[in-house]
Amino acid sequence: MDRLASTLLAFPPGANLISLSNDAAYDSSIKIHMNNLSRLLNDYNSELVAHGHQLLQLLNPAVNSLSYLTVLHALILPSPGVVSSVPSALVLENLVVFLLSFDARQCRYARAHLQDVLAAAGNNQHLPSSVAVEVLATAILNLDPTGSILTSSHILLAKLAYNTNNIDPALKVIDKNIVFYPGMANYSEPKYLCDLTLSPPAYISRETSLTSSLKTSSVLEYDLLCGMMYCSRRDWAKAHAAFERVVTYPSRDGGTSKIMVEAYKKWVLVSLLSKGRLGETPSYTATAATKLYGTLGKPYTAVAALFVTDNGQALKAEVEQNAQLWPEDGNLGLIQEVQAAYQKWRVLGLQQIYTKVSLSEIREQTTSAETGVRLEKDEDIETLIQNMVISGMLKGVIEKNDDGTTFLTFLPPSTQLSEHEYAKELTAAAERLKRLHPIFKASNERLGTSKDYIKHVIKEAKQRERNEQDQAGSFDAHVDDEDLMGGIVATG
Repeated sequence: MDRLASTLLAFPPGANLISLSNDAAYDSSIKIHMNNLSRLLNDYNSELVAHGHQLLQLLNPAVNSLSYLTVLHALILPSPGVVSSVPSALVLENLVVFLLSFDARQCRYARAHLQDVLAAAGNNQHLPSSVAVEVLATAILNLDPTGSILTSSHILLAKLAYNTNNIDPALKVIDKNIVFYPGMANYSEPKYLCDLTLSPPAYISRETSLTSSLKTSSVLEYDLLCGMMYCSRRDWAKAHAAFERVVTYPSRDGGTSKIMVEAYKKWVLVSLLSKGRLGETPSYTATAATKLYGTLGKPYTAVAALFVTDNGQALKAEVEQNAQLWPEDGNLGLIQEVQAAYQKWRVLGLQQIYTKVSLSEIREQTTSAETGVRLEKDEDIETLIQNMVISGMLKGVIEKNDDGTTFLTFLPPSTQLSEHEYAKELTAAAERLKRLHPIFKASNERLGTSKDYIKHVIKEAKQRERNEQDQAGSFDAHVDDEDLMGGIVATG
């Protein structure tokens, strides 16, 4: 026990993280410590398990993070034949404490041990799912506060959050913009993993074992799950963006996966909900994929075509004609949302014609795609409009004339910001730029070492030189054609 405690407490020296003032000293010291911890796990696993509870009480997870992780790893994933006597509830409590407080700089050296523990937390076998999603999301952002690199832990989190309907705690991770992926070219192992100026892909990689490799299917599945989670919150704009990433994913030899087709069908429906219409697929979508989407997505594009017309009955009939397809595709909920949204978008369309319109006129000019007919009473239209205003979909106000006629006044979008709102916008923009700077720097460095990019730059430079020479030649020819003696007065 004393020998184990001595080794576990050896880093940081004096339990003081500030004592290692520079990266070189920190790197050297922590590598020695990590080697000693690996020997403990391999050679003294049974003793770590036997004294696990007492050892964890000696350690501070925020200071002795690697040592704490070593003991946790032994308790959660003991060697074959080793049985722990520590109550599982106590182990899991310590697991939660660790994942909420570990020192991210130290854990860059944790190798696969951290990934093992994250996997144990996220496999829905040890912790309650609500707790597991929260601690997993916190741990991911602790290791990479920018959230800009997709890791195997992201996939685990997305599956767990969606399958257990614990979406809110995961939003702080899935809301982040993914810029980097494991295995991207032109990233070699850095000199010091502890360098706090490193970009995320420099220390979170297959080589450091803080993430495993991700297959294309995993990347697609992550964005598909993100889109479905946003759908469950009716955040149609974010759902649209997530599905579009899947739809436009570059593929070799024009291949289109089943996940991409599934995402396209959802993308069509969410386009109607977020924009009121279906636009063209982005120009960078693979040609072969676009053709396949057009073929396999015909029932969906047929709905989209009717969504922008004034024929709610035809839209209802089209939906009913494919009643069996929607649940088979897992899109029954979305198609019902589309039917419910149809009349709302028709009301919004009226502001292209009116600035003020009576509720009875709205009732006459719009129909429901859920029933295929007009609403029965003006009160029903009033309820519909009030819900649109409350949700932020419509900017307008319901008023009454002196004769008792109730009407809707469409309000122009607000463009004036108060001084406080303007200052808030400036602060938010500055914060976004600050977060983008290290990502921009890392991308710039990566491009600067890319052979393809260097070839492209050289080619562009040569093209500019040729263009300049051509322009100079055309100017000379133009000058030669002019009468250069024009305007000169003879003095002789």
